[in-house]
Amino acid sequence: MFKQFFIGLLVVLFLPASAMAISLTDYVIPESFSKDLYLNGSFNFSDGNQPSDSYNGFAAANFQSRYSSIPRVWSLKADGLYEIEKGSELNASKEYGHNFFASTTLDNYYQETKVFGYGGADFGYRKSRGTDSADDPFVQAIVGAGYGRVYDATPLAQALRIVDDLREYKVLSRRLSDAGYMKLAQIIDKEDEYESKYSMEEYKKYWYEDMATVFKEDGVLILPELGALGVIRIQEILEEERFSTRNHGWLVRAGIGYVFSNYLDETDEDPSLSAAFEYYLPISYKLQFNEVLQYSTILADDLTHNITNTLSATYELSNQIDWENSYILSMTLPSESGVNDQVVNTFSSGFYYYLTNSLSASATLSLSHLEDDIDDNGNDDIETRLFLGMRYRLF
Repeated sequence: MFKQFFIGLLVVLFLPASAMAISLTDYVIPESFSKDLYLNGSFNFSDGNQPSDSYNGFAAANFQSRYSSIPRVWSLKADGLYEIEKGSELNASKEYGHNFFASTTLDNYYQETKVFGYGGADFGYRKSRGTDSADDPFVQAIVGAGYGRVYDATPLAQALRIVDDLREYKVLSRRLSDAGYMKLAQIIDKEDEYESKYSMEEYKKYWYEDMATVFKEDGVLILPELGALGVIRIQEILEEERFSTRNHGWLVRAGIGYVFSNYLDETDEDPSLSAAFEYYLPISYKLQFNEVLQYSTILADDLTHNITNTLSATYELSNQIDWENSYILSMTLPSESGVNDQVVNTFSSGFYYYLTNSLSASATLSLSHLEDDIDDNGNDDIETRLFLGMRYRLF
């Protein structure tokens, strides 16, 4: 029984990729630019059958931008979180906290190899719930070297969806050839170039005409021309439907840095050491797997080893529903005697229903456990949270 279920699951997950010769990992166009900014939040209020009303909620913003070319790759990530909570006890006080962290790196590749040197900077500012004031800012600069490259294959994923959709509407007689898929994906990838050349008001006319030319040259059109229906469906797919980012490739990096300011003062103006491994694989047309392993320490008198491993998988259930899962293992391992290790395991699973290309409703279940070798201190059990909220994509 279990074997049959497992085989069936594999068929569901991998059939979209095995049914066609081309794979998202074939898309290795080195020049690309992407940016995403999400706003999301949740608020829960309870009253009755308890001493006092209670509530908790959060608002978060997540930004990510990446430019990739043959000689260099530049990335910027920023995350902000604001939390508020009030317990159900009588005279319980309101507690709030906030956390902001931004990181940027610039990778410069040696000629056309996968060897690169890089520089980066980190900035963090936080206030923990239950504390009276914020910690000092965290400021760090890093230089180092690495090997590998990551490619953005989202345009090819968009091309695959367009072709499947037009086949359902009887606009195309068959799928494109591998070369045709690549041409279509490259045209989709050059939207900014078309806008710059033909102006924001006129570029879509030429953009869609070049896509239609790909279909005509590949001999897949049922009618002599793409027609109004084909153009409308392409426009709706590219402008109204949401696409999760599809990356593939891997890289490793290691560097040394300098901490100008740290949250708790003890290790201000000290050198640091960091390393990372990143791996991205679109397992199928609809399933994206990501693995990011990070290590860091500040080279002070007593080393503290910080290790974070993030596994995530996003599956596209439909054009409007994404299923996102992540498992994060965070370890803080101090070498100072008498200080306990801290290990945090967090698993989350959520469904995002896209009402529009920008707005989605979400339901996320989160399980978290902190192990600090201290009994009966209020965090021995698994913490379970269910969030119902909205997420808005600005761009």
